[in-house]
Amino acid sequence: MMFFVILLIIFIAEIAAAVVALVYTTMAEQFLTLLVVPAIRDDYGNQTEFTNVWNSTMEGLKCCGFNGYTDFNNSSYLKETSFFPPYCCFNSTSGILEKPCNEEKAKQLEVQGCFKQLLHSIRTNAVTAGGVAVGIAALELAAMIVSMYLYCNLE
Repeated sequence: MMFFVILLIIFIAEIAAAVVALVYTTMAEQFLTLLVVPAIRDDYGNQTEFTNVWNSTMEGLKCCGFNGYTDFNNSSYLKETSFFPPYCCFNSTSGILEKPCNEEKAKQLEVQGCFKQLLHSIRTNAVTAGGVAVGIAALELAAMIVSMYLYCNLE
């Protein structure tokens, strides 16, 4: 019986987490924007680890900033260098970074923000993730049914 109860609690928690994730997606996006954009403006170029993480993210996702190159407006990096990060001037047709990256080039190339790129990657793999989640849920339900059957038929 204890095994059944534990599986039931886990199953309910998974369902609740899925519902919360679906309901609060928009709020999470707004929260992340309020948190990340000021951090980019203040810390990019000043903190080595923060800069390295963002450079890796922008390079890997072929993106610029959180929402786009405008995240770097009034940033300490732009004030010090007079340029945007090179990833903001990635030419997707030629596959090269156009340096130096000024506002005119960044605006012309329209490199998407990393959040949109990340959402695109998640949506691309959502079917696979959903299938895995349904498979795990089915396995948990089967385990609960078997455990209840065994509990009821024990003498």
